[in-house]
Amino acid sequence: MRMLALIALSVGIASAQAATDPKLLVIEQKLGGFSDKDYAAAVERTLGEFESRTGVGLRPAELRRCGLKLSSESGAGLATPKPLVRAITAALMRRGFAQNAITICDAKADSLREAGFLPPLSTQSQTFEGFPVAAWDTFAADWAKESQLRYENQVLPRPGTQAVAWDDARVSVLPKTLIDGVDFWINLPVLTDSKSLGVHGAMASASLGNMANSERFLDNPFNAYKAAVEVCAIPKLAKRNVLTILSLERYQLLGGPDFDASWSRSEKTLLSSANPVIIDFIGLQKINAGRAASGIEIIYPEPPIFTGANAGEIRLGSCRPADITLVRLPAP
Repeated sequence: MRMLALIALSVGIASAQAATDPKLLVIEQKLGGFSDKDYAAAVERTLGEFESRTGVGLRPAELRRCGLKLSSESGAGLATPKPLVRAITAALMRRGFAQNAITICDAKADSLREAGFLPPLSTQSQTFEGFPVAAWDTFAADWAKESQLRYENQVLPRPGTQAVAWDDARVSVLPKTLIDGVDFWINLPVLTDSKSLGVHGAMASASLGNMANSERFLDNPFNAYKAAVEVCAIPKLAKRNVLTILSLERYQLLGGPDFDASWSRSEKTLLSSANPVIIDFIGLQKINAGRAASGIEIIYPEPPIFTGANAGEIRLGSCRPADITLVRLPAP
């Protein structure tokens, strides 16, 4: 507990030198509130800060398309906030993207529908406020025919689970759109605890929450973190994931990723980085601080996903406080 507290304190100290490597930069942007107006100002300031410090331009390139990967698996109670989505789409359109070139996406049509990002009927326009919405499970049967989109792992679904359309339950299907259909994509996770991963946040959203037939890992902690790290490290997927933006409008201390309002907390903060590992690491500190304040056992020892994220040839991003430049921005 003492070690975690010291780490959290160290992360809160910003370096005076601007980062040039996007994975060594974290931007903490305070929100004045949770309205569309509050998010619009905060997001524009965050994106401008990220672009100016890293030199990464969030503008159309060769494909002139981009993606916003939502987190909707926990339902309406714990999904990517709609005002955040509106703020980012508006900011991207100001940077030159057409409305129909910004794809809002997640793994499952049912969860996108429950969270209000898809209309009730599949016969209705599959859009959210004019932006195209894609659910990976509706394309998976076709995508599974492409070898580059097949993630194979020997873990099988639990007995009684519906058979997959591609006849091999050991195969999960990667999101083709984010691999070769966009110039870049932005990850918009929510934060919860998780029995299988310890922390269900940026890395979970970019991996297990980003492909069809990934539920098989959630009952298997040993394989879950390895699968999450491996998928996050797939070069064609990782290369285009230029940024993660985590809103703490609602996050959960216990029982996640299933939504439980009694264990939800809220903070007027956006955390942004090209490094999903440090986002989850800071998220772990938030969860453990909330657990300690509520008299709940903290998550300890540190979940293995953090060491796995930088093991062997895999380098998803440092979570060592000494490596990170934290830029704190007040509410606009």
